[in-house]
Amino acid sequence: MSTAEFLLKNLTFVDFLWRLPILFLYFLPSLIGRKKPDFKTLFVINLLAGWSIIGWVFSLYLALRSDSITSAISSGANATSKASVADEIIKLRNLCDQGVLTQTEFERQKNNLLS
Repeated sequence: MSTAEFLLKNLTFVDFLWRLPILFLYFLPSLIGRKKPDFKTLFVINLLAGWSIIGWVFSLYLALRSDSITSAISSGANATSKASVADEIIKLRNLCDQGVLTQTEFERQKNNLLS
């Protein structure tokens, strides 16, 4: 008799009922974070590492934190682009100070960068 046949013959309704809460608790982090943009990552971590306490707690942390992985990456990209805008304005100011650009041209270019 194979394992699958043994389980099908010996699995009673009561056995099934006490396993449901355990399954619910196992996938609780995935259920909490199901509407996050990085849900697939969260689910895979919960599925593969949730059997360990550390993996389950880490999955729960990912589900409960306010920002997602993708938003953290995009905010880092925004910080880089803001720094480059500031660098461009400094370069324009230097060109204006050297007399290459007029004050009107400097203001127009600065407004283009800031908008």
